[in-house]
Amino acid sequence: MMKYIKMIKRGDVIVVLLLMLGSFLPLGIFSYVQATADHSNMQVVVQANGEIVHVFDLVDDGKTETFHFEDDHGHSNTIVRTGMTVDMTEANCSDQVCVRMSDVALVGDTILCLPHKLLVEVRSDNPDDNTNEIDVLSLR
Repeated sequence: MMKYIKMIKRGDVIVVLLLMLGSFLPLGIFSYVQATADHSNMQVVVQANGEIVHVFDLVDDGKTETFHFEDDHGHSNTIVRTGMTVDMTEANCSDQVCVRMSDVALVGDTILCLPHKLLVEVRSDNPDDNTNEIDVLSLR
């Protein structure tokens, strides 16, 4: 064991520490973008099979708004907006993962029901919020 410890150089330790610190860089960038985003004009878009079926305006009015989705195959989901949060409260799918997901309130948050192909996503209708996102492909 001691011979392996003697093989470690000071530069190795520095490289490992820099890599460990660098691994937190994406978290810092994501947190910064979320903190500086304009959350005043947000919408919740409900999509089924890629088609928009309902849109909630995310406003802090203290009201509760319910949308019940049912398709031709008997799949049903209930989505509830309470103030600035949206939650999927009921679904007749077998796994119930979408119901157990936490409520969404920030731009980019999603709830997904895979068996029913239903997506609930928080978006901003402010075009500046959508264009300031970091795109990995554009960094090349």
